[in-house]
Amino acid sequence: MKTPSGEPLEPVFDWYQFSTPANIKDVREVLGPMTVDQPLHDEKPKLKGYAWAMKLGGVGGSVLIHYGGKNGDDHGPNVAGTGPLAPRVAELFRGASVPHGVGRADVRLDFLADFERCRLMFIDRCDQAGMAATDHGSCPESSRQLGRTVYGGARTSFYQPTLYQKGLQLGDGHPVDYLRLEHRFSPTKSNEKHDLARLTPDQMIGLRPVARDLTLSITQLAVAAYKLTRHSKERTPYFWMLKQYGACLREMQDDHGSWAAVGQQIGLDLEEMMEEEVRQS
Repeated sequence: MKTPSGEPLEPVFDWYQFSTPANIKDVREVLGPMTVDQPLHDEKPKLKGYAWAMKLGGVGGSVLIHYGGKNGDDHGPNVAGTGPLAPRVAELFRGASVPHGVGRADVRLDFLADFERCRLMFIDRCDQAGMAATDHGSCPESSRQLGRTVYGGARTSFYQPTLYQKGLQLGDGHPVDYLRLEHRFSPTKSNEKHDLARLTPDQMIGLRPVARDLTLSITQLAVAAYKLTRHSKERTPYFWMLKQYGACLREMQDDHGSWAAVGQQIGLDLEEMMEEEVRQS
């Protein structure tokens, strides 16, 4: 499989967006290596529920941070790295071990091939999976070609594949047979968001049979299957409570002398909180 760059075909992030309990100061510090040549500047918030935003980069690739406001207070800063800046954002926050939950991750594969042939393979596999395929972009008869895109399934799904004519979209002499196969992952469950924060682009493609099959049939790249850790709905909040507050609970155990005493203290505190809520209602 030939690629536009001449390098071996490799899946990489093209979008990496997440929320983190870290404060905005820590977020800026982690992004420090990216802001040396291009500092962050204030931006009008684009996401609802956030009071402020900062950005670096532009249409070709950017880092956008939302923070403050109700959503910022509830979920912490929201960070989105797009285009060629996405892999660096993921690398920095993962390397710094900053806890975060991925809300969206796009994995791209760039290659040279015939769009019509790949488009038919894309639609055929989506049909088999019951994922309705839709076209968007320049009609074939148009004298000005800006590139066509075919989507599989719904944008609201955990997984949505996309195939488009990247060369025509870029213009400026890029090869017309420069295509991009993109796998978009948008988890909604807390445990899935935290699991995706540690997966490589290859592992993300491995999460769905359709993603693996499209990657193999269209780009000839074989990807191994990968499964997320599954927790029952009843266990999930408890599981992540222990993950997030384990250190605090162990400190309580040291202070109180036993886990039984910790449990008793938690019960008393919960009753006190409930009584206070009743008094205020």
